[in-house]
Amino acid sequence: MTDHPGNVLSIDIGSVAVSAVELSSQGEILNTFYRYHYGKAADVVAELPEVFNFKEISSVVSPSGAHLLSDMVIRYDSQASLIKCFRRFYKNNKALLLVGAGRFQLLHFNDDGSFAWSATNTSCAAGTGSFLDQQARRLDIKSTSELSELADKNKGSIPEIASRCSVFAKTDLIHAQQAGYSLEAICDSLCRGLARNLSDTLFDSVETYEEIIFAGGVSKNKTVIRHLESITGTKLVIHELSEFFPAIGAALIYISENRQTPNKINLSIEDILKPHTGDLEYVHPPLEINLSSYPDEMKDNDFIYTPDHVRHPSKIQVDLYGDIDAFNSLDCYIGMDIGSTSTKGMLTDTSGEPIAGFYTYTNGQPLNATRAILEALRSFSGNKGLDISVKGIATTGSGRKFIGVVIGSDMIIDEITTHARAAHELNPESDTIIEIGGQDAKFTTLKNGRVVFSKMNSVCAAGTGSFIEEQAIKMAVSLSDYSSLAENARAPLASDRCTVFMERDINYYLNRDYHRDEILAAVLHSVRDNYLKKVAIESAIGNNICFQGATAKNKALVAAFEMKLGKNIFVSPYCHLTGALGAALLLVDEHKGQTKFRGFGLIEEEIKVRNEVCELCNNHCTITVAEVNGENVAYGFLCGRDYGTEKYVNRNKSGFELIKERRKILRVPSNNSSFDKIKIGLPYALNIFEEMSF
Repeated sequence: MTDHPGNVLSIDIGSVAVSAVELSSQGEILNTFYRYHYGKAADVVAELPEVFNFKEISSVVSPSGAHLLSDMVIRYDSQASLIKCFRRFYKNNKALLLVGAGRFQLLHFNDDGSFAWSATNTSCAAGTGSFLDQQARRLDIKSTSELSELADKNKGSIPEIASRCSVFAKTDLIHAQQAGYSLEAICDSLCRGLARNLSDTLFDSVETYEEIIFAGGVSKNKTVIRHLESITGTKLVIHELSEFFPAIGAALIYISENRQTPNKINLSIEDILKPHTGDLEYVHPPLEINLSSYPDEMKDNDFIYTPDHVRHPSKIQVDLYGDIDAFNSLDCYIGMDIGSTSTKGMLTDTSGEPIAGFYTYTNGQPLNATRAILEALRSFSGNKGLDISVKGIATTGSGRKFIGVVIGSDMIIDEITTHARAAHELNPESDTIIEIGGQDAKFTTLKNGRVVFSKMNSVCAAGTGSFIEEQAIKMAVSLSDYSSLAENARAPLASDRCTVFMERDINYYLNRDYHRDEILAAVLHSVRDNYLKKVAIESAIGNNICFQGATAKNKALVAAFEMKLGKNIFVSPYCHLTGALGAALLLVDEHKGQTKFRGFGLIEEEIKVRNEVCELCNNHCTITVAEVNGENVAYGFLCGRDYGTEKYVNRNKSGFELIKERRKILRVPSNNSSFDKIKIGLPYALNIFEEMSF
């Protein structure tokens, strides 16, 4: 073999970090470099001459197709590079697990060492390193390595935190903190969740191995290793240079090709980085509204109320409607919408006319958020000299049942029904509802004000308000300024799949010097596309579209939907409060008699909440118990009992059970005759269930 005139530098630019290795022409590893780039990969690459002696380097290669690198950098396939390095260090192992910032895969090899097949992550990035990176930032932890160290110190129990989606994990983090779990326990749970995702995606129904080589940045996380070994029962082997495998492999491929001519002697960083041409590509035209019915004036908090009695971390945004000073006393209804991200309240008169709206963040404390809104309502009415008499109160949203029991709700209503009722009231011609909330998105079609179809997003929250909020934080932009910045901005194409992949694209566009407003607009196009692909049925969208939820206050997002659908989209001034408004309107329609509302005394009373497990039957229900006015009220029983009943209570009070009656009618008579012949068993399930009686 002919020696190369100089050393080989291999640069791997990932979604969150830059890794580089220097190899001699004989393949000896001389130096390494690893650093997070936070969207400024070019700046990090520019630091390489401070670490590597460029006078000794004559060739530069890369296992990634990074746009930042010039044409003189020789590219190699990332998987081929990974396998090359794997075979350099491990001759006989038959499996390699790679977990990086934006991808993970499990590679399988034949007995002769040749590559067989691989399993990899889908369009969801749960189980990647970026998931932990985002949670570390939320917890104000400097890096994932520090998160790993904290997790490794945990000796106590760990909370259940959603690890299927970075957005859903945010709420669970708040709940865990409120429940008093330590930072170490929370970090431990995040690492366990990542390990579970890896196991579910890669290790289900595949060939098992005694040991697997573990590479990529996540391979340095001791807690993930511990949980993954426990879940899979497989020993994981980690090389000291495991995070550099693709970069090392690319250099080894170059050396094995026996190239005799160097790229260049005395390289400079300018030779490696591609010069910026200034040519930017745009896919979407400027965001502007031309067809849609958008309010001339969108309410933006007539005043902000800070609770005095209720310990709630968020302030209450109060919107006033109508001429309130014209009232001395008011018979009213209250609609409460308790969501995972925000809690809303609407005060109406007995005809359903809105008087005041209230909005606050739930912060993992739905009960305190509700009490804080009641305090704001009482304070507002007192300051206005308004004597209010509550004739009924209704709850909706994800926390409707528990909160409804605690406050004495007259009606507990699902969100689909309340939003449909509000949409019909605000625009009687509505046939389609686009509703995008903090962590969920719903698509509903109506006919004559009645719901005929509804669909909700699943485990992915990429098309929700929290997704937009994540990117606003990334770009250091407040939600109140987001719309005005994104309006009239062109946009490049960005991922519509996941906050993790979106972060990768934002990093790409930041490096290409796209303007901040253009990237913000790209996020809105992605939210729209995700919603239309994964939630809505585009062919079922009618001509009278009602856009509801707090995200409808983002005028630029409404413009993005209009641009795609080419239809008028109606947005009401109450768009962020429509769930609460619909609950109040249903009280107007259906509530009769005295209210069960426990009163504003709930504000002063410190309500203690605890969890218990009911042991009366095999359901083992986890119930939430609150002490209100000396009374224990509980929610969560699957049977029909209340908290004071010490026995199982069947919810079916009629005594008629359809399934039992069907079994009686279609019962197959048993045959007691003995046969010496082979017996054939048929599964009493699935499609055979219907035909078994024949």
